[in-house]
Amino acid sequence: MSFIHPLALVGLAAAAIPALLHLLQRRVPPEIDFPPVRYLSTAERESARRLKLRHLLLLILRTALIVAIVLAAARPLVPLQGGGAHQPTAVVIILDNSTSAGAVVDGGLVLDRLRVAALAAVGRTTSADRVWLMLCDGVLRGGSREALRATIDSTHTGWQRLDLVQAVDRAARMVNAQPLSGREVHVFSDLQRTALSSGHAEVPNGVRVLALAPGRAVANRGIAAVTVSEGAAIIELSSSSAGNGGAPQPVPVTIRLGGERRDRGEVTARGLATPGSDRAGGVQRSAVTVPLPAQSLTPGWWVGEAALEPDELRADDRRPFAWRVAPPARVTATATAGSFVAAALAVLQEGRRVRDGRDVVITGGEASTGLHTIVQPPADPALVGQANRALAARGVLWRWTQLGTPGVLAAPDLAVLTGVSVARRYRIEGAGGRERGGGGGGGGGGGADGVLATVNGEPWLVRSGDVVLLGSRLDTAWTALPAAPGFVPFVDALVNRIVIGEAAVASAEGAPRVEFRTRGTDTIGATVYGPDARESDLTPATPALAISAFGGKDRVEVLSADRLAGERFSGTRRADFSGLLLVLALVLAATELGVATRTR
Repeated sequence: MSFIHPLALVGLAAAAIPALLHLLQRRVPPEIDFPPVRYLSTAERESARRLKLRHLLLLILRTALIVAIVLAAARPLVPLQGGGAHQPTAVVIILDNSTSAGAVVDGGLVLDRLRVAALAAVGRTTSADRVWLMLCDGVLRGGSREALRATIDSTHTGWQRLDLVQAVDRAARMVNAQPLSGREVHVFSDLQRTALSSGHAEVPNGVRVLALAPGRAVANRGIAAVTVSEGAAIIELSSSSAGNGGAPQPVPVTIRLGGERRDRGEVTARGLATPGSDRAGGVQRSAVTVPLPAQSLTPGWWVGEAALEPDELRADDRRPFAWRVAPPARVTATATAGSFVAAALAVLQEGRRVRDGRDVVITGGEASTGLHTIVQPPADPALVGQANRALAARGVLWRWTQLGTPGVLAAPDLAVLTGVSVARRYRIEGAGGRERGGGGGGGGGGGADGVLATVNGEPWLVRSGDVVLLGSRLDTAWTALPAAPGFVPFVDALVNRIVIGEAAVASAEGAPRVEFRTRGTDTIGATVYGPDARESDLTPATPALAISAFGGKDRVEVLSADRLAGERFSGTRRADFSGLLLVLALVLAATELGVATRTR
């Protein structure tokens, strides 16, 4: 219980006044033994007993009357679990309208269920509350109850992913900074398990977090990414099961190219993917490679789309992609390039991926007059210094130094290299002895200079202008790459994409589309937008996981819609009992008057 005017409780000291008056009025009359009145002793004792009880009742009534009046003046507020008004409260309502909220469960959108619960929460607020609304964009929106209701009514599924842990953390800090007695965070989300993977929210003491329990789990599969290179599209799928334990079913995938251009015919290709065996947490991963007729496509930028058959979540069943079809590179290899390079170029020439010419020259360390050059370290260590001087004369900022330790290749943007062992290599350093570009694999799209592949964190494949350097010779005595299935695709990528500086294709979160980057009249790159791949996993978090991620069981509750409706604002819901106390005071006053004026 709390009081609006707690200083009025000082008046409770007045409750002692009736008791003091009662004690002061007590007299001990003198006793005189008068024989004629002895017969009255019995009647006197009975009358005194009744009078004593009457005085005691008056004492209790008068004391209770004073206490009731003082408490009514202090305006007591008593907590309620049902209806009633609540004290001014700061509350953030998190409405997760991310892509996964567009799933259809039991015939209706998940977002519709969340929207109804959020509207009910806003409807319980008063003008004394401070209310904010957070959607999947993470922006805190303040406003009146009517304005927030209008925003919720007009909310649709978005293309941004909401990290629920960070959202709750920010919301808790916001309400905790407000000078109001109540502080709550209401979470209306499908509570995807993948949205709770970024640690734990720091929720201050006194802040309550109420989360709507997730609905029924449904199965889903979506396209996580589409990568197109070397005449094939690699479609990565992400899927979640509904916990029924059934065997994974094949997934048909359709690729369409050129449908957006009337001057080009549409190209369609199909593949069949079977979800993998990784079922940790009900999630399957799979990928399918669909060949594309690169030789029959007009050189230039092509926009395509990978599509699945419709399921419960339509937003992830389609994903666009961009692909630059380049004319076959005119390539030649010097005698020092090695037999494995010559064999790979013969295969590519047969497949019309390269032609004879000197636009791209692959060498074994010697200088080249080609427009673009791919340089391997010399087979003879005595020639390394000469090769470094030739590179410096061409303006290349890299050079070979001493031999490095064996290891395996790492190349995030060149999957054919990842995991391939390297037995012998030279360390590659930039001007001044620095490893320019770091050890990352950034620039793997080919459009930027830098490190494209590493071994033990040190550069192994680098690009500088129109020159590409390798840390090892393309020979099985140096690396296992020439004997790997990815060797020919790697040489294809080297001569057709990397060395000529193919414009990079970036990916970003947003509504599915392709945006091209231009410089003057030239298209220098593209950005492909689509939903975050983790939105395809519709597996809901367990209540225990949600409680732990949102701040712990002493601050968080995951409740059904009915229970949440009863619990919201219950931490600050109070009823003013001053009116009831005034009524009680009137009853006590009337009773005291009746007892005091009652005749014997």
